[in-house]
Amino acid sequence: MNHSYVNTPSLSTLRRRRARPSRRSILGLALGATAALVLTGCAATAPAPTPEATPSSSIAHVHGIVPDPAGDGFLIGTHDGIYTATADGELGAPVDGPAFDAMGLTAIDDVLLASGHPGPDTPPDLGAPHLGIIRSTDGARTWTPMAFTGSKDFHVLTAAPDGTVFGLSTDSAELLHSPDAGASWVPTGASVEAFNLTVDAENRLIASTTDGLLTSADAGATFGAWPGTPPLIALLNSSPDRKRIVGVATDLTVWVTAAGSDEWTQVGAAGDGPEAIAITNDGDILIAGASGIVSLPREAQSAPSE
Repeated sequence: MNHSYVNTPSLSTLRRRRARPSRRSILGLALGATAALVLTGCAATAPAPTPEATPSSSIAHVHGIVPDPAGDGFLIGTHDGIYTATADGELGAPVDGPAFDAMGLTAIDDVLLASGHPGPDTPPDLGAPHLGIIRSTDGARTWTPMAFTGSKDFHVLTAAPDGTVFGLSTDSAELLHSPDAGASWVPTGASVEAFNLTVDAENRLIASTTDGLLTSADAGATFGAWPGTPPLIALLNSSPDRKRIVGVATDLTVWVTAAGSDEWTQVGAAGDGPEAIAITNDGDILIAGASGIVSLPREAQSAPSE
């Protein structure tokens, strides 16, 4: 597959800046380059349906979406705390807990891990100016400091089917992993400038980068290019059972693939300003960002998400 990128910073440039590009900045930067992107080898479909939007001015700077351990809906990590949302995308109230800048939000069954920065009512023991790794076992109502308290800010966290957690902090491209739900961390052996990570049911670690999607079959020790993928997927997530993977490309098209598969299928289009995406075990898709909450049910998608 041939890719042509316009005005996209190289990985070496990003490393010199020592700050990982945000999902918001990557999408904004790359949107102007999509006309020059050459897409081959992907299973494109007919005109994509537009998701139904539930606009909300109460969500600012969405960082991540995870299944709600307490029910059938979702938890949405934002700059101003964690909000609830129903399975069909209706925004609920903020979780009754400390309102912090919830970066790197991920879930391991009933356990939540997050990072970010404290808010006005964040307990001091969680750390400042960075939260490091914090953990909740009651649906984000209370949190416990686990690692790097006060010293690191993880914008990227994801969990594998066996509970191993992978993370990237903003001060390094060194990929770290934790075998004990965030308590201890060691390097995987690879460095990668990724603005999203996810792991599928086949234990394939997938990274979205400015050079396209990369994959690792050895728990992050090494990465290789994934040929034939859509242009610059910036937003990336997997279903709770990790059998489905969903992404938003820089032209705002929505794509899905299955665990172990090499092909992606276009199933829809995101609204304006997408910042985070999620997919259920049944294939329903939820997108959050500047347009509020947008829902793309499986039956409304332009192709089956198998």
